[in-house]
Amino acid sequence: MFASSRPTAFNVTRRLVIAVTACLVVLGSSAASALAAAPEGCASGPTSTPFERFGDSAEYSLVQGGSFESGAPGWSLTNSAVAAGNESYEVEGGTQSLAIQPGGVAVSPAMCVSTADPTFRFFARRTSGSWGVLNVILRWTDSSGATHDTTVASLQAGTSWTPTPILELASALPLWQSGSTLNVKLVFQPERYGGAWAIDDVYIDPRMS
Repeated sequence: MFASSRPTAFNVTRRLVIAVTACLVVLGSSAASALAAAPEGCASGPTSTPFERFGDSAEYSLVQGGSFESGAPGWSLTNSAVAAGNESYEVEGGTQSLAIQPGGVAVSPAMCVSTADPTFRFFARRTSGSWGVLNVILRWTDSSGATHDTTVASLQAGTSWTPTPILELASALPLWQSGSTLNVKLVFQPERYGGAWAIDDVYIDPRMS
């Protein structure tokens, strides 16, 4: 007896099941590979809208220690110190700010920055002298471990608390691909021959891409 070469209904159904299962396995594997390969950005903390009364409704996240109400944990301070006197708009509340003397330097803790962190802002005022400039610098480390300084602002202000302009963060750094990251510190440095400064409530904008 010869076996028939004509497929039975059972064989056709069986082959279809095997083919569909194989396709699903391939698709699932491809999706998993894509997820595994997708670059991750930076985690962000709780957000709020601290500059909304100034026409900026963006969500911002407070930099570590950036309210200075528990000292300045993780900050590096030279001729700088936490002092009495909160910024007058009370966006975070509290009673303290950071005082920086002429020629002093205040450096924030290192933070992860991606293309989803485009800008930052804070409150500042000049506390002595008839003039003064506060240089604001991004100190970042590249993939080889080399450190670079990028100045994003040279601010001048009066003696009243004022929100700074919106300052460049990721947009001032070599972050061209979504998901790429850099370790960045914010550096605040008054010019040596000007007045002293105070800063308070330092925020970054963790905009979701």
